[in-house]
This record gives sequence, C-alpha cells and structure tokens, in this order.
Amino acid sequence: MDVVAARMAMVTDSPNPSLRSRTTVTTDGDSFVSTASLPCCHFLSANVINVVEKCMSSMQMGTQMVKLRGGSKGLVRFFYLDEHKSCIRWRPSRKNEKAKISIDSIREVCEGKQSEIFQRYAEGSFDPNCCFSLYYGEHMESLDLVSGTGEEARTWITGLKYLMAGISDEDSLAKRQRTRDQYP
Repeated sequence: MDVVAARMAMVTDSPNPSLRSRTTVTTDGDSFVSTASLPCCHFLSANVINVVEKCMSSMQMGTQMVKLRGGSKGLVRFFYLDEHKSCIRWRPSRKNEKAKISIDSIREVCEGKQSEIFQRYAEGSFDPNCCFSLYYGEHMESLDLVSGTGEEARTWITGLKYLMAGISDEDSLAKRQRTRDQYP
C-alpha cells in the first residue's frame, strides 16, 4: 500500500494540472485509476510498474511514426526515448543532435486529433486512435504524431505522461517517497 500511496502522491503532486485532475483513488485503497494515461483503461497497483517498464522498453526500442508539419504531407520518422529517459529523439533529421525534445520541456500530451495541425488534414485522413500531440517549450510548440496502431500511440502517451509525472522507474519512486517521508 505504501508504494501505491507514493505513486498517487507523485501523480497528484505533479506540476501538470491535467494529470492531477484526472487521477483518483479507488475505494479498495489498493489501486488507483489514472484516466490521464488511457481513455478506457486503468492501472492497478500490482501492474503499474510492469506496464510502465513495458512502455519505457518499447519507447527506447523506438517506433516509426508520421511527424505532421504545417505543409501537406507528413514525414515518416523513427522516434525513440533516449537511454537516460530524458529526451525523445527522431531520425532521420537534418537537425541531427537538435532533433530531440526534452521530457522536462513537455507541457502536455493530448490524445487524438486535437491540434491545429491535425485540423488542416481532411476528416478521415488518420485514425484518431493513432494520433497524439506533444506541446512543449515556452511557446507551446506542438509535435503532432501518427503511429501505425492505436496500441503504439497508447504506449507513447502512457509512457510520456508517466515520465512527465516524474516517475521513470522504481528507484526514482523510492527516492521521492523517502524525500516525502523526511519532509512531511
């Protein structure tokens, strides 16, 4: 139960208000539901670390997705989470080392076709379950992506929201809980 409380504290204390407002504790006290990560699914306390580890592993292996731009066609790129779980990178890119977005700079992850860029494409161009957008940086730039499957999109959305909440692995969770216990 202490681990669940620590996880809940991390999500509910998140600087991201949309993540905080869509997280609730269930009545059994042993699990929590985060509707911020998946629209119709939830994390049970026994599975949360396993689910996140699978997401992180998949993200680090990488996924081919379409990166949408303001123009008429998207670019197929290979996106992956770096080894330190601190940046999303993609290739190929003319930007080389600059083709990355720091996890710390991500302000919001939105599911579906909500961004301005997605609105420029004709209805039916993309399966909404495969679409998501990252808003990042001081000027809230968007990175609009289309994955091959809805499952790939959910993996990235879940993993990114978890990283944004500051919980990348059990070690960081335990460190944060110790810190919380020291300074009530």
